[in-house]
Amino acid sequence: MRKAGAIFALFLAAMLSVPGGIALAQTLREPAKGSAERAAILDALRPAVEAEMRGPVEFVVTTLRASPDWAFVQAEPQRPGGGAIDPQETGFNGETDIMDGLTVYALMAFHSGRWNMIDHMVGLTDVGYAVWPQRYGVPPAVIGME
Repeated sequence: MRKAGAIFALFLAAMLSVPGGIALAQTLREPAKGSAERAAILDALRPAVEAEMRGPVEFVVTTLRASPDWAFVQAEPQRPGGGAIDPQETGFNGETDIMDGLTVYALMAFHSGRWNMIDHMVGLTDVGYAVWPQRYGVPPAVIGME
């Protein structure tokens, strides 16, 4: 019985040592398809990605994890209606041989009553967003780096 108590105490200490640990674990959610929150998060990301893709995009979301203040997005951009984006017709022309597709990773923050893009990366070949907790103060759990 003591061993179980000691393990629980260690777990609790670990969770309390992470900024927002227990509270964050309870508040992480995936905004539902069709919800206003999901649309607002993706719409905040869209202008930057459309500029890079040189045209309109819609997103096929792989991961969307949100807390009250932060959201993390991993998505595949495509043309409206499902058309593929030719990497050679994007702002990444000439760089695609060192990229892993056009997958978008983005960090959003809820501030002043709306979602705002903080940072994003396209075509990562490693986990470039791993620096975001240190750089921006986002809890690691939001970006899946618990």
